[in-house]
Amino acid sequence: MLGKGIYILSEVARLTELHPNRVRSWFKGRTDRHGRGPVFESDYKIVDGDFAVSFFDLIDVLIAGQFRDRHNVPMRIVRRAHQVLQEELQTKHPFCHSDLWTDGKRIFVDVANKIDEERLRDVVSQQQFFLHIKEKLDHIDYSEINKLALRWRITEGVVVDPSISMGKPTIENTGITTYVIYNQYYANNKNSDLVADLYGLSERDIANAVNFEKLYGRRVAA
Repeated sequence: MLGKGIYILSEVARLTELHPNRVRSWFKGRTDRHGRGPVFESDYKIVDGDFAVSFFDLIDVLIAGQFRDRHNVPMRIVRRAHQVLQEELQTKHPFCHSDLWTDGKRIFVDVANKIDEERLRDVVSQQQFFLHIKEKLDHIDYSEINKLALRWRITEGVVVDPSISMGKPTIENTGITTYVIYNQYYANNKNSDLVADLYGLSERDIANAVNFEKLYGRRVAA
């Protein structure tokens, strides 16, 4: 798991702004006899009943969520597109591939033709499709070596980097998690100047961390 990030499914749901039950069903399958089993296979095995996923799994979910929520692409099509792209891009995690950012329209048109899905062709033909997808992809940095996602600049001044703090959200250019700063901020009566001095950060760093946790965090401090 070192350098790959590790996230429980509730974290994935918070970071991608998807419903926890949906995220769970994508990795575990549905229990109501609907669906066709898991959509994604976690990079990690289940240990003592605990289920965790990697940074690549997280980004796959992020992009799949864009298809479902922004563009109403049926899950069966998302599933099939993911499977075909695995072969096309030669990776288990095709939604993490930089080619979706640089040449996505051609790639998805090819996939739509291969799986004979008019719905996917219709979605891809809409200009808004790539404007919305790029809103997310523009904030992902990719490796020049394997073209896969390296880090996700999820909000201003906050990054999700699997090589830092096990992939927990941290203040950019530091190894300090937003969760720690958020709790210190409230523990010190919202004195951002004091917290900034304690951790060698700027007040803007503190504000970014607090704002991030208010939007995406566990909300256990206040």
